Amino acid sequence: MIESQTGLPAQETGPATIWTRGQQVVALLKGRVEARIRTLPGRRGAHLLSRVGPVLVGLARGTLSRLSLAGIFGRIGAGLADRPLLNRLSLHLVVFLLAVGVVSISQVTLPQIDFLLPTPTPAPDLGTHTVTTTPGYRGGGRSVSNSVILFQAPVPHTTVSDRDRLEIITYTVQANDNVWAIAQGFGLKPETILWANPELEKAPDLLHVGQVLTILPVDGVYHTVQAGDTVEKLAKTYQTTVEKITSFKLNGLQEPYLLVPGQKLVIPDGRKKIVIPQQNYYPMTIVGTAPKDAPKGSGRFAWPTQGYLSQRYWSGHLGIDIANHTGTPIYAADDGYVLMAGRDTYGYGNQVVIDHGNGYMTRYAHLQTILVKAGDFVTKNQKIGTMGSTGRSTGPHLHFEVIYKGERRNPLSFLP
Repeated sequence: MIESQTGLPAQETGPATIWTRGQQVVALLKGRVEARIRTLPGRRGAHLLSRVGPVLVGLARGTLSRLSLAGIFGRIGAGLADRPLLNRLSLHLVVFLLAVGVVSISQVTLPQIDFLLPTPTPAPDLGTHTVTTTPGYRGGGRSVSNSVILFQAPVPHTTVSDRDRLEIITYTVQANDNVWAIAQGFGLKPETILWANPELEKAPDLLHVGQVLTILPVDGVYHTVQAGDTVEKLAKTYQTTVEKITSFKLNGLQEPYLLVPGQKLVIPDGRKKIVIPQQNYYPMTIVGTAPKDAPKGSGRFAWPTQGYLSQRYWSGHLGIDIANHTGTPIYAADDGYVLMAGRDTYGYGNQVVIDHGNGYMTRYAHLQTILVKAGDFVTKNQKIGTMGSTGRSTGPHLHFEVIYKGERRNPLSFLP
């Protein structure tokens, strides 16, 4: 075996060892060339072997001057300090020169010789294939009023997607995960994560570290067959086609496509209506209404904190998440009246809701500390708390909502 890596155990060195290894390689080369020549048709092979054979034999027996090569190597080595490196280079030079000599005489295309070189050690099975990254300059930056850049989600725990994956796998939720980021890592839509995990479907923000999620190989719905289900009925219910269901190999369906209650089916490109109960978002008691002299917002919102965008607004997450370190200041996005402040009894943890007096309200959730109380007047960019991970949260971030006349809107449509 020709070694080509450094840091190996001590090995024999010197011209004698190099010559011995060179003869071994030449012998291997001789045998393969002879075998290749014998496959040539008619007398051509025999004639060529009669010309090339003596040369190969001479090379194998050391017809080339061993002393001359040793002298050359000695003179080169005198100017180099790294003798192990010189020996390896010399060995490769011997092989190269001998191969060129044989080719030039025989004009035969040499068969490929399998030199056993070290190969990279494969990475161990990572299971969920997670790679931890730190927030960086990935995605489009957005300027915040205080000149800090807010970056699109770098997905702190990116799951490397398996292309052409046909099996259903599981994923264990880690710190700082959210449904949107997990879906991005597997190349899926976030709704697909919900529709494969019923416990999340009505409360997608209620992830917790250690929770095990089912991950489908394609976008769609994971359906458990009920009595009376047919392929046609499922295709209509989930707004897809019969062919997509029956042709999906993992389903293992064959005509006449009889379904058995309890059977699990992937419905490729299937869709469901997402209904998120209002009580998940308004569990606290609202403290009255804003008095007449309460400040009114301008309708032009400012970024409520610094950090990176770890989750966008989508059908199962009606707000945005901005992640940063615990204790990062949180600011009021506009003038207004503190409608509620305190600890959420469901999943938001410590939160503040501000009524801006113009039809808009903003929500600030998962706070570590709250610096205002219900009934306070606040001004735009006033510090109202600090970032935390209270409530149902996998890591420190601010969950920020913009609510207009009771309807949650995409905050990115209102921020500069």
